[in-house]
Amino acid sequence: MRHAIVVAIGLALLSSCASTGKRDRAPAQMSGMEMYEQLCSSCHGVGGHGDGPVSSLIKISVPDLTQIAYRDGGEFPVEDVRRTIDGRWDRRAHGARDMPVWGWQLYDSAGTDDVERALVDSMIGRLVDYLRSIQVE
Repeated sequence: MRHAIVVAIGLALLSSCASTGKRDRAPAQMSGMEMYEQLCSSCHGVGGHGDGPVSSLIKISVPDLTQIAYRDGGEFPVEDVRRTIDGRWDRRAHGARDMPVWGWQLYDSAGTDDVERALVDSMIGRLVDYLRSIQVE
């Protein structure tokens, strides 16, 4: 069951699925919902059901992100989701990683000091919280 969750989350933030919507603010200032809309909704759809406008272009089925907790026995796996988004959880045995490693992509290339790391952790945390908020029973 965990492997299905990892695959689902792994595809959640597919870099080629970045939303075509207008970016009003830098990701560091966005809410989890705004980041989701900007980075994920073109693949996963506005509601997270895997029905975004470019989902048909993805070689595998785009997962329904509203079912993460359901697929994990009713509990939302916060740390697994976080580790998948930031790149610490990579399932190479299941094929190429199609999801971007947002932890690295969100860091400023100028440095990775403790302040910046905390900022990126906060951004990923907001995105994880948003994904938790769209879970259905």
